Amino acid sequence: MTKKIYLFLLLFTSILLVGFYFTSAINNFWIAHISHLAIMLIAGLSLIGLEKGKLPNKEKSSFEIIQLIGIIIGIVGLIGFSNFIPVFATKLAGIEMTGFFKTAELNRILISVISISIFEEILFRRVLAQKINNILGFKKAIWISALIFAIAHSYTDTGLLSAFFAGAVFGYIYLKTKNIYLSIIAHLIYNLTTYFLTPIFIKNYDGINKYSIIISILVIGLILMYGMTRILKKKPAGNTVYN
Repeated sequence: MTKKIYLFLLLFTSILLVGFYFTSAINNFWIAHISHLAIMLIAGLSLIGLEKGKLPNKEKSSFEIIQLIGIIIGIVGLIGFSNFIPVFATKLAGIEMTGFFKTAELNRILISVISISIFEEILFRRVLAQKINNILGFKKAIWISALIFAIAHSYTDTGLLSAFFAGAVFGYIYLKTKNIYLSIIAHLIYNLTTYFLTPIFIKNYDGINKYSIIISILVIGLILMYGMTRILKKKPAGNTVYN
């Protein structure tokens, strides 16, 4: 089963890449969006088939207020870190990003941001990360699912490196809490905050496009994400609510 899972992961990733390649060529936004969700459903079924149509087994999920606080801290760090990685890379390369940001935001629609967040968490965390965790263990589940999550964003404006770190953070949240609702909330906070802050980011781009600011935000982002991992590593207290 250990060797077979890699073949299924390859099939899973191939379905996403081929499907997203064709949906990226669709001009109608809503048809492309619905097709995008359908591709994720098909890819998910390719893994669920291993369990005869059942979702991968998982332990009971937990919920504590401290977990939510930790997740918010981590997502704040992720927002800064993932959004400033491309800024840092392009500044090093001497590439102007302002035009890219303006173009990238034209097709952002609130409903699609919310639906994609929910679908991606169910697919990449509840199905993919959980399946890898059950067979290959926690660490491989984090990094492999994050890698596939990044590859799946090849045809988006997210950026592979930003998507990889986001996938790792969301995967860590889910696998530590076993609570898909918490990872969905984290993903929604990340996507919606980015959605609303991007216009402000664009407007002030020239003022923040400085090495001192960029590096400071990257370092603070890493510290906040690390803080989240420390909080989520703590064992649940006696008053934990399970679901």
